[in-house]
Amino acid sequence: MTLRIRRLRLRAVTTDGVYGADVPFTSGLTVLWADNTKGKSTCMQGMLYALGLERMLSPRREIPLPHAMTSYLNTDEEKRVEVLESRVSLEIANGDEQVITVNRAVKASTDTRLITVEFGPALSDGTTDLKRQNFFVLDPGAAQREDGFHHFLEGFLGWRLPQVRRYEAPETKLYLETVFPLFWVEQKFGWTAIPAAIPTYMRIREVHKRAVEFIVDLDVHKLEMERERLAERIAANAKEWSGTRQELERFVARGGGRIAALSESPLAEPASLSNAHVQLAEGTEWIPLNGVVSRLREIIASLSSSDIPVVEDKSEETAQKLQKFTQLVDELNAERIRLHSVQQLKLADMQSLQRRIAVLDDDLLKNIDVQRLQRYSGVTLALTPDRCPTCEQALVDTLLSQEALSAVMPVSDNIEYIRSQKKMFEDILARERSDENERRDQLSAVGRRLKDYYAQIRLLRSELVAPGSNPSATVIEERVRAEARMRDLEALQAIFDDAIDRLRGLQEVYVTLLQERARIPTEKLSERDQDKLNLLTAFVQNRARDFGFSTFSPAELSISEDTYRPEKEGFEIGFETSASDAIRLKWAYQLGLLELANEKATNHPGVLVFDEPRQQSSSRPSFQRLLDRASDAKKRGQQVIFSTSEDLETLKNIISTIECGEVIFPGYILQKLPLGN
Repeated sequence: MTLRIRRLRLRAVTTDGVYGADVPFTSGLTVLWADNTKGKSTCMQGMLYALGLERMLSPRREIPLPHAMTSYLNTDEEKRVEVLESRVSLEIANGDEQVITVNRAVKASTDTRLITVEFGPALSDGTTDLKRQNFFVLDPGAAQREDGFHHFLEGFLGWRLPQVRRYEAPETKLYLETVFPLFWVEQKFGWTAIPAAIPTYMRIREVHKRAVEFIVDLDVHKLEMERERLAERIAANAKEWSGTRQELERFVARGGGRIAALSESPLAEPASLSNAHVQLAEGTEWIPLNGVVSRLREIIASLSSSDIPVVEDKSEETAQKLQKFTQLVDELNAERIRLHSVQQLKLADMQSLQRRIAVLDDDLLKNIDVQRLQRYSGVTLALTPDRCPTCEQALVDTLLSQEALSAVMPVSDNIEYIRSQKKMFEDILARERSDENERRDQLSAVGRRLKDYYAQIRLLRSELVAPGSNPSATVIEERVRAEARMRDLEALQAIFDDAIDRLRGLQEVYVTLLQERARIPTEKLSERDQDKLNLLTAFVQNRARDFGFSTFSPAELSISEDTYRPEKEGFEIGFETSASDAIRLKWAYQLGLLELANEKATNHPGVLVFDEPRQQSSSRPSFQRLLDRASDAKKRGQQVIFSTSEDLETLKNIISTIECGEVIFPGYILQKLPLGN
């Protein structure tokens, strides 16, 4: 996971010929110097532009380069020439020593969203017969699809950018524009935030945290995402369980039964499904399905083994049965009337409970608002029994007893009281709803039994007036009815068994998900993460001390385990630091990330780019120590690039004492080139 910038080439075809510059970069520290307005920003922003990272600076798709590459340029002879065409080329290498040259037009007849990659060192070696491939940037899919340049660049760097959450949108990839600011600080906006001025317009949740977690390669986001995805899978499992259960309930209810001992949500206990069964209504009682089936089998066996009698032989028994069914119908009608009466009363009670809960909700909100106003105003209102709360006038000789106001409940206690009352009424309402569901099932079962009894009464009455020599229709009907009922119950049992098998499969998945969740560490930070943040804290403290940070002792600095920003005693460092100390802290943090990459396995590419690091008139000794510390990058096999317009003599005195590469442009960076260049 390495990025090395080898060479930058700028070319502008003008009305006065070709102008351009070639900027070489070495390992370790490279200092690029040019005077203000002479083209230094053209170089720094040209590199970003070549990599398609201009949206790191702004959500607009405008070209970030100055007029020298887009419209006109000034020459050392104070002559202004118009730019006809221009382009930027950047030669970079990765950790596998693969070298590519990235070419992108700035002003040309081709679309600026096109990037051409040459697979080889086209700038440093001048090779022309290299393999070439076109990619696109800025358009949707540039970070995901095979022909997108950022997708290619991600793979070239050896990165695998994580999926992250967005506001009001599905997951997306952590874009390169959110990661590069942690090691590439541009002049205009890069110095305004610690750890980095990371663009937020992409609507990525906690984008600063996600970027740092990726660069430092922390486990915390991976664990968090794993927890969230497991929670989603557990929720989906519970939803499928609930849907299967509700579908089964509806089917069983149509058959005159109900489900018993079946949990409404998944349970890990394997035996929890063994107790589930179907119950059927027998009068006012609920009988297990297997008990009803066993009784039906006995009845069918008894009817099958006996001959069918004639009407005359069964007349007395038929009359008794008619009387019995008539009595059962009367009892069931009485029970139905009773259940209806109870249902109406309970519905009124439930409506009353709902109104009471709504009133308590309103009272609770009002009391919370009063408490909030008291807290915001810093005044705690108190009612005094002998004083008017508005005008403070004494209350004497009133019609109301003064003792009535002797103990006024504080607002906070009133809130807790209302909450307890609301909870009590909600519990009562939940119980009433459960009872209502059971009554509804009972009414449904009673209705079905009444329908069956009425059918049998009609049959018995018709048999009493039938010729005596006819076969008994009631016996035949009873047998047919019993066999049909048996088939229905067997089908119901089969469907129930199939549903239980599906639920058992969901239960096995649920147990697996719980096991996966148990394997995830409960601590927010893993031991590996904690070691990295502790080491980063030490690096930031040391660098802040080196650079002369003086607002408070650098030893009091730490890196927040929540935001990964510098903090003191648990509080983020804000306006209490001076502007120059804020810059020193920025230097310390960015260099700390670079040094951490040398000690721990991270995703940092091992390169650091500072555009005008001496911001807010930072002192010369601090700037000198910054350059000195940055030059150590060569020992670690890393790369640091500084561009500056610092006083040249001062800069030469500083860099003469350290090991670094220097690129100094005494005039305009873009110079007229000989023909053929």
